[in-house]
Amino acid sequence: MIHCIEELLIGLLELGVLNACGSNPSHQNTRRKGCVAKYGHKWFRTRTGLVDNLCPKYNEQYTWEVFDPSMVLTVAVFDNFLIGEKGTNGNKDLKIGKVCSIRISTLEMGRVYTHSYPLLVLHPTGVKKMGELHLAIRFTCVSFVNMKYSYSKPLLPKMHYVRPFSVIKQDMLRHQAVNIAAMRPGRAEPPLRKEVVEYMSDVDLHLWSMRRSKANFFRLMTVFSGLFAAGKWFGDICMWKNPITTVLVHVLYLIIDAFIWLNQQPSYSYMNSDSIKQYFTFGET
Repeated sequence: MIHCIEELLIGLLELGVLNACGSNPSHQNTRRKGCVAKYGHKWFRTRTGLVDNLCPKYNEQYTWEVFDPSMVLTVAVFDNFLIGEKGTNGNKDLKIGKVCSIRISTLEMGRVYTHSYPLLVLHPTGVKKMGELHLAIRFTCVSFVNMKYSYSKPLLPKMHYVRPFSVIKQDMLRHQAVNIAAMRPGRAEPPLRKEVVEYMSDVDLHLWSMRRSKANFFRLMTVFSGLFAAGKWFGDICMWKNPITTVLVHVLYLIIDAFIWLNQQPSYSYMNSDSIKQYFTFGET
């Protein structure tokens, strides 16, 4: 028997794409600028901007039905190279920047958020700001009961926690999902190319990166900096680099040792004396 899983409608998400300002002057000779928005499995694309326009105005509005408050909204701006095919002499859609994912759960119900979000893109030298995208966002709650019920459910299906996928299987499924997701937008007119879908889906987020490795290394160095400083200080004491500090540490050690010796139990004192006796006995032999 097959049970149909009915998704409960929580609310509506409205997105207004106003304009993209402050684009990098190095992109002023590109052909057309277009904005792509992704929420869940739904994709929307604005009309392309005017040729050689650094501040295209879109003034377009999109609406999504929200069934899961944990999903995110992603918006990016591309240079749409419609002339030429991909290949040796072809051109790919150049990414200008992407707005960091906006979580629906962080939005206040009924409030209109009108901000200029920075367009960020990752370069070999680091993250660079390529301009700003002016957006208007509003989340309207339709059923407060359904929203509370959605927070009581786990984020993933139960089978995922009982028998989770391995990292290799997740990588394979991720690439297959991106290929399937790129098929339908690729048949649209004008087509949405595969590199755009991959960039919006963060398909290479799990791959090894020198920049990410350096950042993680510096985080570990910050966490263990106190331990490293204590080891260096102890090494300086052993090497008598600062005689006054070394003498004070030895005096402090003798005071602590004498205090502990006076308060030890007789059995522990006998063990210490027996160890010292054996040491001198073996030394004489």
